Amino acid sequence: MSNSISQRFLPIVESMRYSLGGGGKRLRPLLVLASAESLGIEPDRVLPAAVAIEWIHTYSLIHDDLPAFDDDDVRRGRASSHKRFGEAMAVLTGDALLTESFGLMLKLSELGHFTPTQVLNGISLLVQCSGISGMVGGQWLDVSSEPDLFSLPEVEFVHIHKTGAMILGSVLLPTRLHQADEAKIQARRRYGEALGLAFQISDDLLDSEPNIRYARGPRKKPKPCYTKLMSPSEIKGKLNTLIDSAVTAIANEGEKASALRGIAEYVRTRKK
Repeated sequence: MSNSISQRFLPIVESMRYSLGGGGKRLRPLLVLASAESLGIEPDRVLPAAVAIEWIHTYSLIHDDLPAFDDDDVRRGRASSHKRFGEAMAVLTGDALLTESFGLMLKLSELGHFTPTQVLNGISLLVQCSGISGMVGGQWLDVSSEPDLFSLPEVEFVHIHKTGAMILGSVLLPTRLHQADEAKIQARRRYGEALGLAFQISDDLLDSEPNIRYARGPRKKPKPCYTKLMSPSEIKGKLNTLIDSAVTAIANEGEKASALRGIAEYVRTRKK
């Protein structure tokens, strides 16, 4: 954000900082950095892109908590944005984070590490993953469909877009900023697709445990999820299969891909 922001706009900045500072796993920016490292890019060179990804993710959480969507009063153990600042400010805070994230992407070119064309390719990927064909489209399906009528393929279609698209985008973003051969791009695509779905499955498992769910408060609206359609053993088996697929996708890349493998194993065993 610019240092020349008018004092009159500081309440929005405060609201942005509140949500950005609320904790979380930082999974998506870590994936950007790990994927960059696996391609031989110094992670600090893609840091603005990693931050941009986290800002987009945070905006989506703010909007997801609104009464029109999940109507969650609590996020990460404290008041969600609209409960703390009001609905109007929450909407504007999400809008600001999304908009400013593209300003962060432009810093990649300003810093001189990547060409304008490479940066535009990265921005194009973010639009694809966060927009109608990705996260926003998945959110629409999630909020507009009747959960009781969902089949397993339909649930997976929603989650591939709502959750998986931004995880896949995080893994692929460095390939848009750096010359990578097709084999490495496709390996990361397979990794990202498997990890994105695995992450949502692990989220559903954790969300079904009362001692985990408390951090977001009681659920007010029913949500389509794997725990409604599969037994715990079936869910864990599917999770393990997806993580195995993700790890296999990058198996030939040696030590450079160790961080990506570590993130996959974290998703397999995470407890929060």
